[in-house]
Amino acid sequence: MSEANIELDKILDFKSIEERWSKEWLRNDLFRAGQDLTKKPFVIMMPPPNVTGALHNGHALFVTLQDILARFNRMIGRDVLWLPGTDHAGIATQTVVERELKIKEGLSRFSLGREKFLERVFEWKDKHGDQIIEQLKRLGASADWSRLRFTMDEQCNKAVRAAFVRLWEEGLIFRGERLISYDPVSKTALSDEEVEHVEKDGELCYFSYPFKDGSGEIMVATTRLETMLGDTAVAVNPKDERYKNLIGKELIHPFLKERQLVVIGDDYVDQEFGSGAVKITPAHDPNDFAIGERHKLLAISIFDDEGRINANGGRFRGLDRYEARKMIKKELMDLGFFKKAEKIRHSVAISQRSYAEIEPMLSRQYFVNAKSLAENARKAVDEGKVRLTPSFYKKVWDHFLGNIKDWCISRQLWWGHRIPVYYHIDTMKKAITNHHQREGLSCYQAFLSGKSDRVILQKALMELEEPIIKSFSHALLKEPPDEEYIQEEDVLDTWFSSGLWPFSTLGWPDRTSDLARYYPSDVMETGSDILFFWVARMVMFGIHFMKEPPFKDVFLHAIVRDAHGQKMSKSLGNAIDPLDVIDGISLEDLLEKTKTYPVPKDKLPKVLSGLKKDFPKGIPSAGSDGLRLSLAIFSGQGSDVRFDIPRVMGFRAFLNKIWNAARFSLMNIENEKIMPFEDAYKKASIVDRYIISRLNRCIAKTESSIREFHFSEAALAIYHFFWDEFCDHYIEMAKVALNSGDPEEARVTKAMLIYILDMSVRMIHPFCPFVSEEIWQSLPIFEGEEKRKGFCATAAFPKLEKRFIDEKAEECLELVISIVSMVRNARQSSNIAANIALPVKLFAKDEETKKILLTHKKLIKYLARASDIDIGLRALEKIEEQAVINSSTLVDVVIDLKGSLDSKKELIRLEQALKKIEAQLQALKSRLSDISFITKAPKEVVDQHKNELSALLERKTQLELARDAHR
Repeated sequence: MSEANIELDKILDFKSIEERWSKEWLRNDLFRAGQDLTKKPFVIMMPPPNVTGALHNGHALFVTLQDILARFNRMIGRDVLWLPGTDHAGIATQTVVERELKIKEGLSRFSLGREKFLERVFEWKDKHGDQIIEQLKRLGASADWSRLRFTMDEQCNKAVRAAFVRLWEEGLIFRGERLISYDPVSKTALSDEEVEHVEKDGELCYFSYPFKDGSGEIMVATTRLETMLGDTAVAVNPKDERYKNLIGKELIHPFLKERQLVVIGDDYVDQEFGSGAVKITPAHDPNDFAIGERHKLLAISIFDDEGRINANGGRFRGLDRYEARKMIKKELMDLGFFKKAEKIRHSVAISQRSYAEIEPMLSRQYFVNAKSLAENARKAVDEGKVRLTPSFYKKVWDHFLGNIKDWCISRQLWWGHRIPVYYHIDTMKKAITNHHQREGLSCYQAFLSGKSDRVILQKALMELEEPIIKSFSHALLKEPPDEEYIQEEDVLDTWFSSGLWPFSTLGWPDRTSDLARYYPSDVMETGSDILFFWVARMVMFGIHFMKEPPFKDVFLHAIVRDAHGQKMSKSLGNAIDPLDVIDGISLEDLLEKTKTYPVPKDKLPKVLSGLKKDFPKGIPSAGSDGLRLSLAIFSGQGSDVRFDIPRVMGFRAFLNKIWNAARFSLMNIENEKIMPFEDAYKKASIVDRYIISRLNRCIAKTESSIREFHFSEAALAIYHFFWDEFCDHYIEMAKVALNSGDPEEARVTKAMLIYILDMSVRMIHPFCPFVSEEIWQSLPIFEGEEKRKGFCATAAFPKLEKRFIDEKAEECLELVISIVSMVRNARQSSNIAANIALPVKLFAKDEETKKILLTHKKLIKYLARASDIDIGLRALEKIEEQAVINSSTLVDVVIDLKGSLDSKKELIRLEQALKKIEAQLQALKSRLSDISFITKAPKEVVDQHKNELSALLERKTQLELARDAHR
């Protein structure tokens, strides 16, 4: 590479820069782990995005934060493995593909058959899975793409089967009948963590059951009237005086005369709620199920797998649950049993995947006995083996793991890891024959009628007792040796395979070199919303199978919301595509894109109107770096990320500031030899020592903040250093040196500019990799060095050099900067144009301050754009008319504005300033008159307050003099 590798264009073109460096980084294989085994590993496992998904802001956030960690650790000399992958997303993917088949071809998965359907899903996955990987690369993800994994690839399949078989053999996986959350749209069981609770309008219906002996009736209430078809009891509190004499009485079901219902007593019932009597439907309510078990009640399921009433519902059979609700209400009214209805707002359980209302149903499923696994995971955090950040999630973690239930892992889907349990057909048929007479099994009739083994199996699995099923079921690592077995139809919950991700991706169950080197990982960075879905299960499985937790740190980022605080969602129409922020999008295209989202038709006009208001000119391009920097700054710990486009544009302007600062520096250097930095520092002015000191403080703050996951603080430290201290202050000061006519002074300044740019772009590289790489490659080398080699992406991250911390230089230059700010503020408040040069007087507090001002008189005059600078000691003499004054503790700034000042406006400004100082004085005097404060506060704190009081009194005097001069 040449000494000046790249000439920076006048305009910052994000797109061309991103395309160029993405290709160069990959072509040079920069991000592949294991290239230097002498380096200490640093490992992050990428949360695998669903293959269904297009990129969204949740992806943009995790890529940004994880890439910051990956690039930072690569630059400090670690062997970084950031392992990427995608998740098969069982329910989500199957739902999307089925919907597409129906719309485009009029087909269902059943008309295709399992094998053909899965071929279609894999085709769909190859297309869309590759798409999202390319989108992640566009965000600058520096992952090891050579190790890209998929949760259903050959390696992960092998790991899933091994884990299942081991848990089965250990008795931690079992098949049993439980009340599960069932999604009648996706037609599958769900785990509790896949169920959300939303507030909806509903109706609380009151109806009565008559007593069988004709002595009256008892009233109950429900929001799900259709479930009365599965009622087997009415429960009351045994202490309730109204009902305790009714316990044991039989009831008549209005529609199912053969049904046996009874009044039972149970302490669970709240006497004050509703009528104090509760209908009990053991097969369709978790609380009722527990009551049913205590009282040995029948659990009668009334729904089929599509949420329709089954044969147990009598004449309502075949009705959709909502249709049944309406018809039952009408018939109860006709019979005189319906009492009243109340409109209510209540919590309703819905599926996270289909958004359908969940139906609790009694079902035979596969479960993981999670209690012992959960206890080990809880202890790992208690003992400090795993650290949760933010720390307040510890309480939530303990509550979840301490109250964990058996985990339902079977799903009635075709897409996913098919459960590796096989049933021996001959043994199964013998079991059916042996038990049909005692049980009256319908599977026996299927057997006699010559039905296929699959049909027989399905019936047998529903009707035979579990010990019998266990006798002909086997969990196998490999396919069965012959055709005498038939495999379980269900697939595993997606989170089962994802729970193995930290080690299945590294070759487990084989003892591979990758597994030995890169397990456990260092950090798991992910969304707080999947703490239980994924993080807890990874910790449980990691400890169980690998004997140690899968990571040391868990950083949980917040949820991305829109500028108004709403969670971003396509169904709400407020989901901003990150690529539209990177590339920009017109308002017209944004509106058309939103119309394709699943926004309810009645809400779409309001959504579109809101977009027109929020983005009247569409969304301008921020580039990948602008988006990343914004997300990092927005991501302060403990709060949700509010994604505000105007603020994004503000940070995009910051990148322009960096770009222009680099161009300014390079234009002033041209093809000159750059003095080595150490030589230049020996000749550095106080201005140079100031900026190098501030640079090192920024380096220390940035590094410590990244290490502690304070990404926002790290990004803001860089932002303020570069914008305020380097661009606004140092570059302006550097112009004095560059134009001084002293060649040596100019050479030193040029060396400083290049050194600061070099350190700064390396420091900002983890946040803004593309722009920083482009600028870094354009920087000339220092005299005596070899030609610039390599990439900013692999250059060393700057280290704090304590020898460069110069408190005196900082103190002096901060005084200069404060004086310049006071002059500018005085000009602005008095509406004096910045290009008008006016005389300035500076009155120092003491001789030491005066000496500093005299030393930097030339610099102050230039920066303040003064026609003349007069420096003296602070005095209580009368301020001349037509002058404006600004004061600090150390200096008064007086600007002669004869002929340029509106005296009335200046008088108003001074009186407002005096009011502000008076309020500050009163607060300080009150504090210092407080005996408790004086006696208990440290002496240095009390002295500080007294010094502040003295300084304020001096400033008040100066302002009063200025005010009097304008009266």
